[in-house]
Amino acid sequence: MAQGDQIRSGVRAFIADKFLVGEPPESLRDSTLLMTTGIVSSVAMLELVAFLENTYNITLRQDDLTPDRLDSVDLIAELVMELQGANAVRQ
Repeated sequence: MAQGDQIRSGVRAFIADKFLVGEPPESLRDSTLLMTTGIVSSVAMLELVAFLENTYNITLRQDDLTPDRLDSVDLIAELVMELQGANAVRQ
């Protein structure tokens, strides 16, 4: 499985488990809007950010905490890969 697919799978599982309790997991698509539809509230976003930082060993910046960067599983996977790449360059 490619890195992006692994990230998408992990993020989807986390969101389904934490924020879509009782919903079928397949109802969450990679393109489903998370923040703008209310699946992930501003308070829940803190949980999501902590999960991303701890699971993928990244640090999100203030300008990453926007719907433009975190509003779907696809966008989150893109951001995680970008930040992991930046971390690899610094090491």
